[in-house]
Amino acid sequence: NDLVEALVRRKNEVFVLAYRPLTTKVDWKVYERRKGSEILRIPWIPGIFYNLVESPVLEFLYLFPGLFLLLPFIIIIKDPDVIHAHGLVAGFVGVCWGRLFGKRVVISTHNIYHFPDTGAYRNFVKWIFGKSDFVMGLSKQETGELSSLGIQKTRLGTFTYWIDLNKFKPISKIEAKKRVGWGEKFVSLFVGRLVSEKGIRPVLQAAESWNKNIHLAVVGFGPLEAEVKRISSNNKNVVFLGKIPNENLPVYYSAADILIIPSTHEEGFGRVILESLACGTPVIGSKRGAIPEAMDESVGQLIDVNVKNIRGAAEYFYKNPDRLMKLSKNARKFAEEKYSAANVEQIIRAYTKET
Repeated sequence: NDLVEALVRRKNEVFVLAYRPLTTKVDWKVYERRKGSEILRIPWIPGIFYNLVESPVLEFLYLFPGLFLLLPFIIIIKDPDVIHAHGLVAGFVGVCWGRLFGKRVVISTHNIYHFPDTGAYRNFVKWIFGKSDFVMGLSKQETGELSSLGIQKTRLGTFTYWIDLNKFKPISKIEAKKRVGWGEKFVSLFVGRLVSEKGIRPVLQAAESWNKNIHLAVVGFGPLEAEVKRISSNNKNVVFLGKIPNENLPVYYSAADILIIPSTHEEGFGRVILESLACGTPVIGSKRGAIPEAMDESVGQLIDVNVKNIRGAAEYFYKNPDRLMKLSKNARKFAEEKYSAANVEQIIRAYTKET
């Protein structure tokens, strides 16, 4: 939505081809027209995506057919100037049809893939990126990984997420805590998919042993939801909030004293970090992946994720409110300087840059 809105504000016409929501139970429309944009959502089998993430081949076969079958018709009908494909599956589809129709193809990656040094998979992704006109990684680490595939520097760049700073902005912490019913509690907040690689388990384990005046609020959904519910029912200091609509998240970020991002895998960038900082809430973040690019210790603390370190960081901030207040004051300014909508220009340049 942020990219579409930013492009529309700059007088671009945007057509989005995507699948229906595959991991969440929400209302959706096959076709939707908005000012300056159109969205076509492909009806598809929902509820099995998380079962396939451990098998790249099955995940590819699941996501490939719908995009591949519909994209040529969209190109013929809409005659786009550029195809912007997000991720490997869409990138492959975009390259196949974009080359055939003579369209500029830009691919952006949103994850760190850990491509093997040799083999068919590496050759396959090299072909995909090699046939595109421009490739963008979401972090310097991603861009470095792409560069290792031999992509020319003139066709490679880095882009940075941005957020709506008018939407994600600080609310008085006293008022925010009152609105969500947290009173004067010290609350650590987790926002993310409830899967093991997001680090929800070590956070829950830390919450069982940290200072009893520290509370944990969990926002999210996913395969480990039942486990989170079970623990929250047995521990009064853990509350499971489920899925919170995006428009309601700012009050929860503002009400929290600290956000915890305990990813145990190579996190791409961590959008919730940006949202939390914009709301003035510091972050305890994993040192994995691109998280150290998204934040620094002027706005939080970076840790090697394990139960001891999560517990220690949360207790440190609980016991040092002055330090927490200083980081909170830094957080909003940090977000304004690094994550404004001006970052869309990085993508627009990729749409038009000669190779």
